[in-house]
Amino acid sequence: MQNSPLIKPYFDIVDALSPQDCETTVKLGVRHETFQRNVNLKLSTMIAQYYGIVKDGLIIAEHAFRGLKRPLLHADDMHADESVVVYAWRPTFDYEWTGYRHDGKITSLVPPPGRVFVVLVREMPIDSWGVSGTIERWNWVREDPELRHAPVDYRERYKEPLWSKI
Repeated sequence: MQNSPLIKPYFDIVDALSPQDCETTVKLGVRHETFQRNVNLKLSTMIAQYYGIVKDGLIIAEHAFRGLKRPLLHADDMHADESVVVYAWRPTFDYEWTGYRHDGKITSLVPPPGRVFVVLVREMPIDSWGVSGTIERWNWVREDPELRHAPVDYRERYKEPLWSKI
C-alpha cells in the first residue's frame, strides 16, 4: 500500500542540526516502518531511547560525520553508504522501558560508561513535509579515546567529519 499524499509518511518529525552547518536546523523524520520494526521486534529499550534521547536530544548532537566506510545497499541504491549522516553526543541519561507494553513507563538510567550515543540518518532531498533525512537507527557505541563524545575509530568508520562543537 502506497502512502497517500494526505497521510504523513512519518511516525514523528524532529529537529536536528544541519549536516552542512551546526548553526542551522533541519527536520528529520522517523518513518512508520522504522518505528514499527522496533515495536514488532519488542525492542522496548530502543523505543524508550527514542523518546528519552533521540526525540529531544538530537538537536544537541556534538559531532556529525558523513558516509560509512562500508558498503550499504538501500532499495536499488548501491551507494547508500554515501548518504548516511551520523550524529554523536553523550546524553545525560540512558533510558529503558519498564513494565508491560501498554502500561509500562520510560525509566532514566545512568548512561553506560565510556559510550556515546549515535543516530544514523539517511539524507534525501527535502520532501513536501520539510524533511531532509530519515532516522534509521540509534544506539550506544564506544567513545573515541582522543575526540571526546565521538564514536571510537571515527576516522576508520566514516568518510568525512562534517563538524564538531567540542
